[in-house]
Amino acid sequence: MRKLLLISLSAMACGSAWAVPQKVLFSPSSTDPAITQFNSNHYSVVDPGVPSCGRLVLFLPGTGATPSMYRAFPDTAASLGFHALALTYPNPSPINDLCAQFAPLNPDAAGDARLEVIDGTDRVSFVTVDSVNCIQGRLLKALQYLHATYPGRGWGQYFSGNTLLWSKMVVSGHSQGSGMAAMLAKTRVVDRCVLFASMDWWEAGRRPYNWMSTLPQTSVERWYLLAHERDQFLDFGEMQVCAGALDLSRYGAFLRVEAAVPGNYLRRHFLSTNLDPSPVQADSYHGCPVVDAATPKLADGVTPVFEPVWKYMLLNETLPISLEPQANSVRIVFSPGVLEQSEDFLGWSPVPSAASPLTVPLDGLQPRRFYRLTQP
Repeated sequence: MRKLLLISLSAMACGSAWAVPQKVLFSPSSTDPAITQFNSNHYSVVDPGVPSCGRLVLFLPGTGATPSMYRAFPDTAASLGFHALALTYPNPSPINDLCAQFAPLNPDAAGDARLEVIDGTDRVSFVTVDSVNCIQGRLLKALQYLHATYPGRGWGQYFSGNTLLWSKMVVSGHSQGSGMAAMLAKTRVVDRCVLFASMDWWEAGRRPYNWMSTLPQTSVERWYLLAHERDQFLDFGEMQVCAGALDLSRYGAFLRVEAAVPGNYLRRHFLSTNLDPSPVQADSYHGCPVVDAATPKLADGVTPVFEPVWKYMLLNETLPISLEPQANSVRIVFSPGVLEQSEDFLGWSPVPSAASPLTVPLDGLQPRRFYRLTQP
């Protein structure tokens, strides 16, 4: 009986160990010996105690930063049932600074540079990234390593052979990494795009770089952005223009999260904060939305203040069309497409010059007016 009891306790102990989040730091070179630079540890986390949603959150750090500086956001994703992987990649210099120095008059320079870092195809002279060290090469090797080293934890569902299954991935990142995540969502169908402190501003043209206004492969209702209004590196006014270029403004102007009900955020896709970083330092506002050492904490000193915001960005579902009642009007928010109206569900006609969000005064609203969205 004692032996059986000991075995039972041992099994319970193993079960408890397996039920805690599984966090792994591992070097890129351990996934492929051909990787000899930018070798700071990747960071992966999965929580087997939470039902899996079958999605991977890929997080890309900012310029010169490493995954170890961003553990709270992947940990939050894992608590929601995601697999999460913060990836080391070539990020030594700000893309915008390189473009301003070496290709100041080229409105496509930033887009070309980001694509080279993503897929390793030579496009610009001032960035040198090959297929081994590019983001998608490192990501594939990391996932293959995790699948082989920790079988049964589900990492193998995000690739097939040597093909990455982007549609099962949420791409996210901070600063330079957010630009990479945005380019991935522009050029691939991913599950969602979550950005922190993001923009590519063409100084010579005083506008966003061309790629930001291109039609995305990932539908715009799957994009979210959180920025700091006092970012010391990025001008918040310019970030608002860039959010418009990404088409996030169709869901309304930016919403300051600390002024909203936690978890609601009025279905906005462009979110902001004006909170002080913790600790308060003049150079920490840029990292405040997501960097562990800068993001403010609750009274327990552990839980990030922005945890409800992160969860909203990862989980919120936006309907293709929705009606939002206002004091004296109705606000129609809709995804890209043609907004049509009808009085009887039989005859439909386009709403003239309709752009989202569209505000219709209540005194101008017909008693029987129906709306629908037709998409290509």
